[in-house]
Amino acid sequence: MRARDRGRVLWGVLVAISLALVLVSSSEAARSVQQASAQLLAPVHAVVSGIGSAVAGLAETITEIGQLRTENDELRTQLAAAEQRQAELQEAARENARLRALLGVQQVLGWDLLPARVTAAGTSALTWEVTINAGAADGVREGMAVVGAAAGGGALAGQVVSIGDEQAVVRLTVDPRSRVIARDQQTDALGVVAGQPGGQLVMTDVAVTDAVAVGDTIVTAGLTLDGIGASAYPRGLLIGTVTALEVDPNGLTQQVFVRPALDPRSVEWLMVVRAEAFD
Repeated sequence: MRARDRGRVLWGVLVAISLALVLVSSSEAARSVQQASAQLLAPVHAVVSGIGSAVAGLAETITEIGQLRTENDELRTQLAAAEQRQAELQEAARENARLRALLGVQQVLGWDLLPARVTAAGTSALTWEVTINAGAADGVREGMAVVGAAAGGGALAGQVVSIGDEQAVVRLTVDPRSRVIARDQQTDALGVVAGQPGGQLVMTDVAVTDAVAVGDTIVTAGLTLDGIGASAYPRGLLIGTVTALEVDPNGLTQQVFVRPALDPRSVEWLMVVRAEAFD
């Protein structure tokens, strides 16, 4: 039996005793018993009243807690929705910025460029290739040059090495199998830019008499050289910036270390240079 119910039973018993005493006698002794009963009942009544108030207050508190939990759940849901919306807006802003950069490259170069999204990347110490969502059905062919947006303009990304109907594989310039005939814009020094493990570039076969310096800009030369397997690329595409130089042991040539203008780890959009741009 709950405390409140036990108090009510006790209260009933004492009231019955008091009434019985009134009926039996109006003597001084009876009145004394009645007074004693009243005194005894007073704290019981207070306890019973207090229990009732406490129970009522507890019920109200429980109701308020339930309402607060419901409100908190609703606020959490609204907050999650707002955070998701903010993430979507930020991603849309990034996407718009990337597309504007690509549009700027197309306007600067004035070539027939086909935008394509990078859908997969297969990179390792010896392989730097990405897959794009454009293929033979879009006019893409093996050997086509691929560019990306960097340094406020266009930069060489690599070359198409295999195609499907709706996708193609691009070998990036940082791939160790890549070879590009390049020149120093400041000195016109020629060399062969090759990819290095770790995503870097080195320009070899540069005459030691060429005054190449750290900070110089390396671009595509638009040439091919027999016997080295280098691919033809449009002239003047940015490749990167000279970071260090080292004279070869033969004392006749030097190696030029180049930081790629296009970060191979973060490419999300590329543009295929259509062949007709150079026909």
